[in-house]
Amino acid sequence: MGKGRKWFIPTWTLVAVGLLLNVISALMTNFYIDDATRQANELVQQQQSNEKLITLIWQQVETVERKREHTLELVALSEMQGDVLPKPILEQVIQDLSYWLPNQNVDISVSSISVLMEQLNSVQVEQRDKINQLYLDNLELIAVHAEKMKSISQLRNLALFLQILGLALVLSRDLSRRDYAHR
Repeated sequence: MGKGRKWFIPTWTLVAVGLLLNVISALMTNFYIDDATRQANELVQQQQSNEKLITLIWQQVETVERKREHTLELVALSEMQGDVLPKPILEQVIQDLSYWLPNQNVDISVSSISVLMEQLNSVQVEQRDKINQLYLDNLELIAVHAEKMKSISQLRNLALFLQILGLALVLSRDLSRRDYAHR
């Protein structure tokens, strides 16, 4: 039987492959990982923006509720006194309510109070629907962000592996010199 062949890979080939792996790792980090991180940050910013909108819209729901209570108190007070609301107060209340009920006839009287309350209910339902939609959007953003972060983690691990493997191949040059020195 013949003596087995030893495989010999030139040192410069190992060094070149090692350098290539390090360059690939650097390019992955620079282009893919940085871009994915930027996209993940945008998702977080959109989520925070939605949370701020939810807070503002909820404040609007509460404002409409206060307007409703205030209007009911004024109508009840005028009814108890058997007198109509003074014109400046009535005009101011109508102006305030018209902001929430654009293009609708706002009538403040005992006979039309149920219609007015129903109109204000509709405004609050619309606002709550917006809040619900923003909340659902945030849930979706959270899921997309989690997937994006998982992808970033995998890419970082791959880039680190390529760097370590590349470094090992570059260092093989030093080991090769040591082997030649011992011969």
